[in-house]
Amino acid sequence: MRAGAPLAMALALAGCATRAAAPPPELLTARAAVVQAQDNPLSPLAIAELRQAEEALAIAERVARERPRSTIARDAAYVARRKAQCSLLSSLVRANRSALVRARQSQRAATQRARPGGEP
Repeated sequence: MRAGAPLAMALALAGCATRAAAPPPELLTARAAVVQAQDNPLSPLAIAELRQAEEALAIAERVARERPRSTIARDAAYVARRKAQCSLLSSLVRANRSALVRARQSQRAATQRARPGGEP
């Protein structure tokens, strides 16, 4: 029985160490948001915003390592998540604006072709 005690103690300590190293849930959410923004096929349309999100995530990661359960760590993760969301939304807005411009140009061209002589 005594021979198993050191093994049990080692396993218990390893379990505690694993739990202590787990990142805060806010950081996990921020990481997922940045990955989603990076994987967005429209991300080249909002590259500056994506870089800001990545930089904010790096700050959140550092703060979470230094002060894992602090309010500042949660706040930094929140900022990173929101910047990632801004990146996604900016890329969608820019893609929609571009599509709108193309649609208007197409409509003007069709209207001009429909007029006799093609004059405006």
